[in-house]
Amino acid sequence: MLFSIIIPMYNASKSIKLCLDSILRQNFDDYEVVIINDGSTDDSESICRKVTNGHDNVFLYTFENGGVGKARRRGIQRARGDFLIFVDIDDFISPDLLKSLSEIISFHNDVEVIRYHANLINDDEGKDHQRYNSDQNLNIPMTGLEALRAWTNLGKKYALYWLFAFKRELFDRVAPIPNLRCYEDVAYIPLLIASAEMVISTDYVGYNYVCDTSDSLTNSQNIDKQRTRAYDFYYAYVHATKGICNVPNVNVDDMVFFTVDYRRRLASYFDSLPESLKDEFARLYDV
Repeated sequence: MLFSIIIPMYNASKSIKLCLDSILRQNFDDYEVVIINDGSTDDSESICRKVTNGHDNVFLYTFENGGVGKARRRGIQRARGDFLIFVDIDDFISPDLLKSLSEIISFHNDVEVIRYHANLINDDEGKDHQRYNSDQNLNIPMTGLEALRAWTNLGKKYALYWLFAFKRELFDRVAPIPNLRCYEDVAYIPLLIASAEMVISTDYVGYNYVCDTSDSLTNSQNIDKQRTRAYDFYYAYVHATKGICNVPNVNVDDMVFFTVDYRRRLASYFDSLPESLKDEFARLYDV
C-alpha cells in the first residue's frame, strides 16, 4: 500500500463530510484512511460511519480524549502505507493529490519527504496567504538538511504535518515523538525532514486549509491556555534543538544554523505573548 491518510477527529460533525468526501473521491486507489476518534462527544462517529460505509479501506478507531498529538501518534502506529499523509478534520485535500504524489514517487524512487502547497480558505485579508508555501528549489532533490536551510524564513511556516507526505520509515528513525499537547509539530517535523536523504518540494496545491477556527485552542484568548501553549512552545524548542544533534550526517554548521533559527522563533513567540505573561516567561525563554 502506497499511502496512509491519518485523520485525528474530535467533535467535527460540521466538517467531517467535506473532509472525508475529498479523500474518498481521489482518482487514485492505493491508499487507506486511518481515523482516530479522539473521544468525540457529538455525532462525529456516526456521521463518519455513514460517509465511509462500503469503503473497506477506511479504519475507524475510538479512544478517550487525549489531544491531537496523541491521536496522530495512534494513527501512525496503525498505518500500513509506505507514505503517511496527515489531514485535519476541518480541512480537505485536492482531488488528485494522491495521484500527483504517486507520480513524484515514481520519478524519484528514493524520495522520503514531499512538500506541497496549501490553499488558505477564509484567511484574514491582512495576512500573507502564502505563509505556508515555499517556491525554493521546486522539483529539485534536496537532502533534508538542505531543505531546512531553503525553507528557513521567520515569516514562513513549514513545521506542519499537513504540508507533507512522509516515508513511514522516518518515524522509526526519529524517535521519540514528544508528548506535547501543543506544538508537537514544531518539535518533531524539522527532525523528520532533517533525517531524510531526499526531499522534493512541489508547487502543486494539494491541501485546503480552512482558517475559520475561532473556537480552536490555537486562537483562544484564555490566559491559562496561552500560558500552557507558551510552555509547550518552549519544550518544543528544547526538543528540536537537542534532537538536531542526533540527525545522521549533521555537522556543526547545520546545528548552529538550526539553533539560531529556533532561537529567533522563540524570541518571536515571546514577543507575541500578552504583557501579563512576559514577566513569567522572560527567564525561561532567556530573552
